[in-house]
Amino acid sequence: MSDEMPFVKNPTLLQRYNQALNPRGSTMELLPTEHDLRMLVIDIDGTLTDEDKLLHTGAVEALRKLEQAGIPVGLATGNVRPITWGLWRFLGITGPMICETGGVIWEPQHEQLLHMADGARSRAAAEWLSTQIDGLDAAGIESNAWRESEWCLKVQEDDERIRELLSNSEWPDLKVVRTGFAIHLAEPQVNKGNGLLKSLEIRGISPQQVCVVGDAPNDDPLFEVAGWSIAVGGAFESTANLADVKSPYFRAETFPHLVDEWLA
Repeated sequence: MSDEMPFVKNPTLLQRYNQALNPRGSTMELLPTEHDLRMLVIDIDGTLTDEDKLLHTGAVEALRKLEQAGIPVGLATGNVRPITWGLWRFLGITGPMICETGGVIWEPQHEQLLHMADGARSRAAAEWLSTQIDGLDAAGIESNAWRESEWCLKVQEDDERIRELLSNSEWPDLKVVRTGFAIHLAEPQVNKGNGLLKSLEIRGISPQQVCVVGDAPNDDPLFEVAGWSIAVGGAFESTANLADVKSPYFRAETFPHLVDEWLA
């Protein structure tokens, strides 16, 4: 019998434990042996939550533990500002809020609110796409009611067809990014990496001092600019391949292990 446990999408507790062990039976290190990391910035959906958008309570406790040790925790999400702020407040964290895949950067402690786009072109493109693709719902996902910089279509839409159509439209420069929960239509300058850099400029922190954690292609720009990147177990394969470390722990179960290692 092989020493390695196959990775499964919705593992049992025992399977999760086994797939978090390397073949020699020791737990995997998530951080470099020596580092000067001073901030953690994390995605929400599929990273801090499971595929049903349920928070992992052990991860919540771990993040509070990191904050209590003086390490700020921030959120970099495709979600809108009201939802991000509510979670930020209830988690009790103090790091940046990078919302709408980097389209909105909010630093209330520094009295800074930045919009990288106004979302008008993205919404217009969604309306046009609904005339080109039978059944496409231009209204998109529910949180569009609060979107300020981009527009999101439902995850079941055909993102390849959307890209093909937009390439020959008046919006050829719009980015189409699929996550596990939506298809984002955004201006080319809008991404989580640029959003993080804006926040770090406000805070006076080097990107090399930031650890980021994510699961989906809209996290890829984060991985490209941060000093250290971790893809949670269950991440998109393309995103996991960009990370410095692929966590063997399923989604938010990564955080208790990460924080324990960080504070050891």
